[in-house]
Amino acid sequence: MVVGLTVSMAILPELVNLMLRQNLRLKPGSDLRKMYEKVPFGLDFKVHIFNITNPQEIMQGGRPRVKDIGPFYFEEWKEKYDIEDNDGEDTMTFDMKNTWIFRPDLTAPLTGNEMITVPYLLVIGVLLAIQRDKEAMLPLISKGLDIIFEPLESAFVTVRVMDLLFDGIPVDCSSEEFAAKALCSGLDSEGAVAPLNDTHVKFSMFGLRNGTSIGRFKVYRGIKNVADLGRVITYNDETEMDFYDGDECNKYVGTDSTIFPPFLTKKDRLWAWSPEICQSLGAVYAGKSSYQGFPTSFFTIDFGDLRDDPVHQCYCRDPPDGCPPKGTIDLGPCVGAPILGSKPHFIGGDPKLLRDVDGLEPDPKEHDIFIHYDLQTGTPFSAAKRLQFNLELEPIRGHEVFGKLPKMVLPMFWAEEGASLNKTWTKQLKPLFMIRKFNATVKWLSIVLGTLGTIGAGFMHYKLHIKPVNVRPMEVQKTTVKEVEPSVETNGTGKEPPEKIEPRVVESAHRNLPPLFDGGLAGKQKPVPSDQRERF
Repeated sequence: MVVGLTVSMAILPELVNLMLRQNLRLKPGSDLRKMYEKVPFGLDFKVHIFNITNPQEIMQGGRPRVKDIGPFYFEEWKEKYDIEDNDGEDTMTFDMKNTWIFRPDLTAPLTGNEMITVPYLLVIGVLLAIQRDKEAMLPLISKGLDIIFEPLESAFVTVRVMDLLFDGIPVDCSSEEFAAKALCSGLDSEGAVAPLNDTHVKFSMFGLRNGTSIGRFKVYRGIKNVADLGRVITYNDETEMDFYDGDECNKYVGTDSTIFPPFLTKKDRLWAWSPEICQSLGAVYAGKSSYQGFPTSFFTIDFGDLRDDPVHQCYCRDPPDGCPPKGTIDLGPCVGAPILGSKPHFIGGDPKLLRDVDGLEPDPKEHDIFIHYDLQTGTPFSAAKRLQFNLELEPIRGHEVFGKLPKMVLPMFWAEEGASLNKTWTKQLKPLFMIRKFNATVKWLSIVLGTLGTIGAGFMHYKLHIKPVNVRPMEVQKTTVKEVEPSVETNGTGKEPPEKIEPRVVESAHRNLPPLFDGGLAGKQKPVPSDQRERF
């Protein structure tokens, strides 16, 4: 038992961990470094859009009706470039870009050419943001929008799906009016639009970020301390953000989500920081799971309720009453528009969010966030990061067209970024799991056999050395000797016979001896008849 437990719980695990520490580092030229610099397979990127079916009713204050259209399927390729290493700091600095490629074969029967109706962020999003933060500029912005989007009749726009996502919606910025030029200049400086031609710009959800750098990162390589593997240190040369009123919320916590450190426990969180939402999200352990026969740990994310979390109320505009609803996070400071993030279909959110919108059908299997993760190696076997973008809709005060809009959270679209390792990748981990299985077998076999052996040895020791021998008490034999008359014959010897011997009772413990010997050993000899004396 001792030998088996020592090998299985100390020696072999430490050898495996030592091997992992040598391989799970972002050392230049290593296999892990090559995979980290360029993920060798495309991630699944799926987009679902909520088509508004009653825009006119909403403009008059009615409850929205939506329909989930999707998924529109893309391959997402992640790559890091312009890499610099610092051996002294044990860091690497790089730019990272995401490239999306449309997959019509996986999107079918949808084509991307469908016409849908959605909130027009360049109109209603800009007005809501100005009303919230710079209300004094609202008349100027309203005038500029009236010129650019003449006639300005609705907060919604009907567009082709691929134009909304990547190709872009044209916006006429040819007017020389000051209000229009100021508005177009502001949209360009904020990165909300891209040039189309001399007179027009274009707006899209993902087109501006496709194939371009999302920023410059500095992370730890994990050579000196594997627990720091991939942890973000700076972003665009800044050691923290400045979006929130609190140091805790401005920290970079975790990795860039393309790698995680090994040797975590069930009590640890899988932290990742994302520049798209300017926040760190931490997945928590939810139970055991399996993937293609491999035992894994299941992690998920709960956005919770910031009103019950004083430490992170710095994410709120005016805590605690100004915190976003349960199950949502405020993305406004990051994206520059009144946008809330949530899980798709408001799963796990405030019930009021669902009551305010018709057409939502939350399903944990389809809409929750999950990771099937191996704690020892830091390997995500299968993961899906799902986030829904919602508009904080409310009436525009004093505006003739937008003055009757309802105050509610309106879902716009949701995206899923995910990956699942195929057999090509999982078979590389199979030897490690075989070692684990062998180690577990040795451990439990040692415990079972050692326990049985200990019980058996204890029983034998008790039987041989401790338990008394079961012997019956000795029987006391009583012998009565009768008086024998002495003879006066001398048998020719001329001697007198011995004196008369009194009869006596002899108690003998020698039950196996004849009475003669028994009595003789016990005391005086008994008289022997004269006819036997000669023979004796």
